[in-house]
Amino acid sequence: MGKMGKEIAGSGVEGTIEMLKTAYAGELSAFHYFWYVSQNIEGLGVLEQKFFEERADEELGHAKKVSVRLMQLGTNAKDDPALWEQESGLGKLQPSRYLTLRSALEKALEFERSVIKLYNDLANNVKDKDHGTYHLALDLLDAELEDEQTIEDILAKLEIH
Repeated sequence: MGKMGKEIAGSGVEGTIEMLKTAYAGELSAFHYFWYVSQNIEGLGVLEQKFFEERADEELGHAKKVSVRLMQLGTNAKDDPALWEQESGLGKLQPSRYLTLRSALEKALEFERSVIKLYNDLANNVKDKDHGTYHLALDLLDAELEDEQTIEDILAKLEIH
């Protein structure tokens, strides 16, 4: 990282880096979950296969953005998928256990909410200190909030009234 970049990132950059590494691991874990589900969903869930593929692409895009920011801060994300599970804070997502539409969405809602909290905390931690990370956190927070609402809407439509 350049001299000005270090100055802007400030003294709390190590905490920021750890949060970004958590985000990276979470995004790649979510990517794998959504991709696996999109390819293996059962029953009427096949009607939402494209939704799961789109979420996988989105999560991969988020991971790329986080990775770029980590490089700008002078470090790299972990490259071992076995470590992503631990580092993400999401635990084992085990997508093969969630192949009905309802179960897949309910599990996705759990980890989407976890990532929402992470990006909100990240934004709050770097606000008025590290504008690059702050804007990234807000961008990703907005996308995850939109996903949460979309998943909630689909789940609500599954209810029989």
